[in-house]
Order: sequence, then structure tokens, then C-alpha cells
Amino acid sequence: MRHFFGFVFGLLLGPVLLVAGGWVTPRVGALVNSTRGFFGPSEFLTLAALMVLALVVALVLVPPKLTPLIPGMAGVVLTGATVAHVLQPKWADQVFAPLTVPGLGVVQLPGEEGVRALLEAGLVLPLAVAFLIPLFFPSRWRSYRPRGAHAAEADEDDEGFAALLDDRDDEPISRPV
Repeated sequence: MRHFFGFVFGLLLGPVLLVAGGWVTPRVGALVNSTRGFFGPSEFLTLAALMVLALVVALVLVPPKLTPLIPGMAGVVLTGATVAHVLQPKWADQVFAPLTVPGLGVVQLPGEEGVRALLEAGLVLPLAVAFLIPLFFPSRWRSYRPRGAHAAEADEDDEGFAALLDDRDDEPISRPV
């Protein structure tokens, strides 16, 4: 079940990362070229968004118990965006065309210019490869819960708090207070 939800979440995470990266890119470029420094309100918002984006990437790539389909599907989406841009750059114009939403009027996707810049520079592909790598580690596919006959053996072998006892004198391990 975790792989199913990981598949769905990964497919949704790919476009979110692409749009968030596209939104941050021109703002970081303006921040680097600015003489105001990093402490203005808009600069702080840009840096905070960049830190949140980096945190999301780290939380998806690092945890070993997380299904590899979350980063894998996000990597597939990012790779697909890169391949589509390389094969037909005009497809990006159709994807980022303004949408007409009833009640809201014409809505432009945020980060459109940044996504185009990232795709043109080829900077989405290294992130996509980093997201695809966890798919190839077998330990990420295994469940960490014992099942079947192994579950019964694990319950019998489980020492609980007895593992905290020192083997030499069966006294609890004391720590200085």
C-alpha cells in the first residue's frame, strides 16, 4: 500500500517541485545581482522558499524507510519535462499558456519564466537523476516489519528493556546525572 501512495504522491511532487523551482529561480537571480543584501522582506521570502524547497528534496531522498516510488516518480516527471523540452521546445509554450478559469478569468502559472530557464539550461536533469537513484537500491523496496514466520521469531527474540542491561553484572547501565 505504501508503494501505491508513493506512486501517486511522487507523480504530484514532480510538477510541484518544477513550479516551485521555477518560482524561486528568477528571484534568486535577482537576489544575487542585488546590492540590497539578504535581509529585506522579499529577499527573506525568497531564501525561505529556497530552504523549504531544499528541505522537501532532502526529506524525499534521504529516509531509508520511505518508498522509493516517491522520489522515483518525481524523477520520471522531471526527466519527462526535460526530454519534452529537448525534443520539442514549443511544447513548453502550450503547457505554460495562460488558463481561463471560470470566475477567476485568465490565470498564469507561477514560475513559468523560471521553469523555462531551468529547462533551457538543462538544470532539471541532474535533480531528476538524483530522484531516480533511490529506485535502484533494493533495501528501499523492503518492508521493515517482520512478516510471517519471521514475525513470530522476532517477537520471541525481542528482549525489550533487557537489551539495556550490561552483560557483565546484569545491572542497568547507569549514566551520570
